[in-house]
Amino acid sequence: MTQAATAPTVVSALHQLGEHFAAGYMEEPDAPPVRRWSRAVRRRFEHRALPAYEGEVLYPCGPAQAGDDNRILSPSYSFTWSLNGSLLEETLASATPEQAEALVALRDDLAPVKEQLDVITTPHTVGGRAYTHSIPNYGRVLRDGLASYERRVAGHLERVEAAGDRERTDFYLGMLDVLAGIRAWCGRLVEHLGRAEGAEPLAEARRRRLAAALNRVPLQPAGSFYEAAVAYNAVYYLDDCDNPGRVDQELYPFYERDLRSESTSYEEAVELVRRLWDNCDENNGWSAGIGGSGPDGEAAYSALTVACLEAARNRRRPNLQLHVRDDMPDEVWDAALDTLATGCGLPALHNEEEYLESLRQADLQVREEDLGMHNGGGCTETMIHGCSNVGSLDAGLNLPLILSETLERYLADAPDFQALLEAYQHDVATVVAEVTAQVNASQQAKSRLQPQPMRSLLIDDCVDAGVEYNAGGARYNWSVINVAGLATVADSLAALYEVVYEQREKTGTEMLDILRGNFEGEEFFRRRLEACPRFGNDDERIDGLAGELAEFVFRQLLSREAWRGGRFLPSCLMFVTYTSAGSPVPATPDGRRAGEPIADSAGPHQGRDQSGPTAMLRSVASIPHRLAPGTLVVNARFTRDYFIGPERRERLRQLVRSYFDLGGMQLQINVVDQAILREAVAHPERYTDLVVRVGGYSEYFNRLSPELRATVLERTEHAL
Repeated sequence: MTQAATAPTVVSALHQLGEHFAAGYMEEPDAPPVRRWSRAVRRRFEHRALPAYEGEVLYPCGPAQAGDDNRILSPSYSFTWSLNGSLLEETLASATPEQAEALVALRDDLAPVKEQLDVITTPHTVGGRAYTHSIPNYGRVLRDGLASYERRVAGHLERVEAAGDRERTDFYLGMLDVLAGIRAWCGRLVEHLGRAEGAEPLAEARRRRLAAALNRVPLQPAGSFYEAAVAYNAVYYLDDCDNPGRVDQELYPFYERDLRSESTSYEEAVELVRRLWDNCDENNGWSAGIGGSGPDGEAAYSALTVACLEAARNRRRPNLQLHVRDDMPDEVWDAALDTLATGCGLPALHNEEEYLESLRQADLQVREEDLGMHNGGGCTETMIHGCSNVGSLDAGLNLPLILSETLERYLADAPDFQALLEAYQHDVATVVAEVTAQVNASQQAKSRLQPQPMRSLLIDDCVDAGVEYNAGGARYNWSVINVAGLATVADSLAALYEVVYEQREKTGTEMLDILRGNFEGEEFFRRRLEACPRFGNDDERIDGLAGELAEFVFRQLLSREAWRGGRFLPSCLMFVTYTSAGSPVPATPDGRRAGEPIADSAGPHQGRDQSGPTAMLRSVASIPHRLAPGTLVVNARFTRDYFIGPERRERLRQLVRSYFDLGGMQLQINVVDQAILREAVAHPERYTDLVVRVGGYSEYFNRLSPELRATVLERTEHAL
């Protein structure tokens, strides 16, 4: 920092610009990162613009970014901070001299930090590049209140100061800053509600009730179901609206007690959860897991589980995940099918027994009592609610891209199919080693330079260990890696086996020339390739190949340890990335042209499953799902016929159950007619609320790119 740009003038100028987060960061330029970013969090919460209140049942509500503040340096739940360089340069043009000096000082301070963090250079980042989702320990806040966190942190601080532990001292001082910011923010929320008088009677009653609740929670323990819901929502906003997590399990004790005393009702529960879901939607929030198992291993379904499902009807977010056990009650099944029938793609269905066993076998050292709190983060990246730091997604293997590179080197000379397959596996192993090494370097850099103060406070066991979140303070640490294009590669290898090595219709050189030419002048032969075995049709020739390939890739990842702890967990959750992932991939032997999308999930390449839903699910079950606890997303489209009448609904339920019995771990269902999709393409203005399920979550159809909309139309629609 130049002599002219001293800390006080920099801080003052940044506050003038509404850059309170940046101002806090620049207050003590010589302090360690955890102190600097904790001060940034504090100043942001002391000054941040508050969302408007218009009579909603929960507050805060609506978009978390309510004003024009903190636009140049923004907080990020994934990366701590995000610098908008173009806006900084634009602001410089009209800034006062003091403001200009402050902006230059900020830019110069962050530039070397950004450079040191930018260590993932591999092209294999499908859907993720050191991303981080997580879930606060909502339940602990509801039970204990954040004021108890202040006492806990102060006690630890006294102990480490006496021991002369400088690193932990800085950590705990940072946590006190974060707590001071939260306390100021809670006070400002109550003040804002106090200024919102004059509304119509129902809104006025809600305002008064909210103000009274926020005077207590989340600083004090929740004393009722209503206060617990208000506190839960407040913590969701503290974490910048990432994942709601295990809502039904965390809120149920409060709900059950108040239901017995007749101080709440099922209808109120639906109303409160629906507002929480709307807040998720308005902030592009992510995953909530419901049902499944409790800490004792027993079933954890309740009326609140049903309320969560009812509240999700016609909603896009959160990415609701229903944990399905063999003993899941009929009432929950019926509620799930009712919600799916609205066409929103919610809930995704997760095979509880298989998930628990998969996590047990993955050498993650998860305590048995914590297993039932597994939850997807982001799309579906598996973590443990309240006590995880999971790289999700840290990177992504583009399997078709690796295959194209293998074919360039080996196809012309490979003497047989087995030699070609072994060459491909060698190349995959090489890429896995490179990718995991870079992810580990990234995790190490983040531990030094990119602390996440709010998550260090809200996620166990950072506070008690005195270790920052990105330095390994969370109870469970692992990394989720996306495995992209499995079906595309399986179809391609099956085609090569048949056309080049079995039928000898083309030599390896001829095939390579055709691929390099992107099938130019070879449309007849391209269609011949489309007649080769396709994954998704219960054909053991290709299903066995897909299973063998998947097991090889999954074991390669699982054999490697992550720097922060745990292992690299395979997943396949392409959400909207399967079109961009296909862009750099040349033509492939399955008949796919250069640049076209790759498979959109762990299931068949879109539109290639032509033998019915049972055959499709049997094929998908040939993949060793248990070796991919990060989650293999499987998309399926069913017509509304399946949801009409008890017999048809039972048929769908048994289809899902049979798939789970075969080892399938996740299934997400689209229920939207092909004719409606075509109409929505032609007249988007008529379908602004149309929701479809994409690769790992639900999205408004009109928000998808034209290429993505086309792939949704290509998916096979299974009808009775």
